[in-house]
Amino acid sequence: MSHIRNYALLIFIALLATGCSWFGGDDEVEVRVPNELADIDASLELKKLWSVDIGRGAEDRAIKLVPDYSGSRVFASAADGTVKALDSRTGEEIWKLNIKSFYSKDERKIAFSNSSDTITGGVGVGEDLVLVGSAAGEIVAMNQSDGSLAWRAKTTSEVLAPPQAKDQLVVAQTIDGKVAGYEALAGERLWLYSTSEPSLTLRGTSTPIIADFVVAAFANGRVVVLDKARGLAVIDQRIAVAQGKSDLEKLIDIDGEMVLDNSRLYVVAYQGNVVALDLASRGRPVWTQESSSFSGLGMGFGNIYVSREDSVVVAHDEDNGKEIWSNDSLLYRDITAPVAISSYIAVGDFEGYLHIIAQSDGRFVARAKVDGKGLNSPAVVDGSRIYTMGNSGRLSAFEIVQ
Repeated sequence: MSHIRNYALLIFIALLATGCSWFGGDDEVEVRVPNELADIDASLELKKLWSVDIGRGAEDRAIKLVPDYSGSRVFASAADGTVKALDSRTGEEIWKLNIKSFYSKDERKIAFSNSSDTITGGVGVGEDLVLVGSAAGEIVAMNQSDGSLAWRAKTTSEVLAPPQAKDQLVVAQTIDGKVAGYEALAGERLWLYSTSEPSLTLRGTSTPIIADFVVAAFANGRVVVLDKARGLAVIDQRIAVAQGKSDLEKLIDIDGEMVLDNSRLYVVAYQGNVVALDLASRGRPVWTQESSSFSGLGMGFGNIYVSREDSVVVAHDEDNGKEIWSNDSLLYRDITAPVAISSYIAVGDFEGYLHIIAQSDGRFVARAKVDGKGLNSPAVVDGSRIYTMGNSGRLSAFEIVQ
């Protein structure tokens, strides 16, 4: 119980420091105490396949270093600059490097002297590249085959979300409200899209999506669809409107995971809405439900799943937004974005538990303690395998056993 109380205090301090806080009046402050976990009637087993130390965990809680995979390899990075390629079946190391090796001694003194974390965003995988954002304000692109440096490219600010790569294009979003497109082969910047940012924002960004176009979301509550060749906005849609008098009350950041399903885009904002947009109809809203999240969405079983900012998991019908079920057992446990696997969804929490929830009715079917320092990054699913990157810097692989 002391662990829970201590964490509640840390939440309170962090909320004040980041601007993410809840005020009931001039003298009233709500301190959120995370629910203690109740026993569950597990009907499945989470079988650990392997676990590998990647490197030191991030000092900055806004850094979520998500693993990614390609073929039979899984790639992961740690805040200390380490990047590893592993065999997805066994966890055996294929190659390992530290991105500081791509900088001269003088460059390292300048680039990393002001941050305890070397890698701030990653990893992204595509176009035979492994991509991370560095504290030097750069994208570092490595060749998937051996980890050798492909290129480095300057960004306008910090990259806190994994850079994305597809169709000979690399896209990265920075915390200053900009999205840039780079040529995948050599890293030449092709275009830069900018939007206005509020005076106060949550620390973080959503991860851009590359399809036949580029989708990006911003701290001003807007979603844009960009032409891949020139970075010009073809759709610009507001999904949340700032309300209240103070800057804190007006926070409407879109920091969480988005879902694109054919021409239907699902997005949720902090202190805003969860919205389904029809991109084939110039971003016309199909449905809107009031919600608040900084983790984001998952999809499966005909539903859209939201990890709300209070850590309630809610399932909405993907066609009309109607609430199907909600689960408040993880209240205030700082859960990650929901990720679908088979007939279930997986979410992590601040104590390092991975929870498996039935998509049909929201009941718990399995649980496992993964990392003693917590799970801040969403799980990644490859077929029947679940990868989790713990706050300690450890990557683990699990399978669901019926």
